[in-house]
Amino acid sequence: MKGRSDDLVLITGDDPAALARAASASVGEPIPWVGAGDERASSATVWFASSLPPAAALELPALRWIHCAWAGVDRWVGRPEWREEVMLTRTIADLPRRMADYVFGYLLAMELDVARSRRQQEERRWERWTAGTLGGKTMLIVGHGEIGRVVGAGAKALGLRVLALRRGPVSETERGEGVGSSESLPAFLAEADYVVNLLPATAETESFWNASRFAAMKRGAVFVNVSRGRSVDDAALLAGLDQNRPARAILDVFRAEPLPTESPYWAHSRVWVTAHVAGLGTDETEGVAFAENWRRWRAGEALAHVVDRARGY
Repeated sequence: MKGRSDDLVLITGDDPAALARAASASVGEPIPWVGAGDERASSATVWFASSLPPAAALELPALRWIHCAWAGVDRWVGRPEWREEVMLTRTIADLPRRMADYVFGYLLAMELDVARSRRQQEERRWERWTAGTLGGKTMLIVGHGEIGRVVGAGAKALGLRVLALRRGPVSETERGEGVGSSESLPAFLAEADYVVNLLPATAETESFWNASRFAAMKRGAVFVNVSRGRSVDDAALLAGLDQNRPARAILDVFRAEPLPTESPYWAHSRVWVTAHVAGLGTDETEGVAFAENWRRWRAGEALAHVVDRARGY
């Protein structure tokens, strides 16, 4: 699919002007932007969406391509704008590095007991302790795509043994490197000290993390969820925490966001809650990612990170 000389690009987001500046600067020439309030918006052939899709569907009869500034596109499934003849692309950009930083930052903070050091400083109390370490432990990455591979490389650099689960056939070489498919999960869970969930939100991954899978975890394991809240059965996770399977959880994503104030996660002593910050990009990185696909679009080249409608990612 190739762009046309009369293309108009609808741009939506928290700061459309900043996104537009970043993308235009990366391309090196003006891009024909239109805002949501522009009377020409209904004629847009391209939509650069940096925020949640609006509650009400937009009338965009000429639309041919939607570029989502997020990696997760589950909120676009079933949207009338993403009709059969419209292509949807997603943004990867520096997301793998940011998510890896989050995973290792919080795991290291947990093992080093940063919270304890802060408490002791506030109390002016000198008390030594032996910190934990990531080295020599085993990490299981469930969802071994672009992000998972970067997380895995970081884990190996920190001295962890890495196991990984992904969809589709796995070669003998990959199996020798610790990559498995669905039938490997029970054995992998029994070995993993850290379980990192990177599954996309699809019909197949709804409540993937259920009571039986938490029960299969190694006692004392840490569960990290940085993908989608829908993949976790919350009641099963809370029950699993009571059984030390997992013993602790680092949660950045939830079924309901913002996380309701009455959620038991907030006050749970062995749960670390963050406000869906692991994968947040910047206007610059999102703009540059769109600019690269815009260049491809204008040149009639294949776009990067096209979403498979059947898979949902």
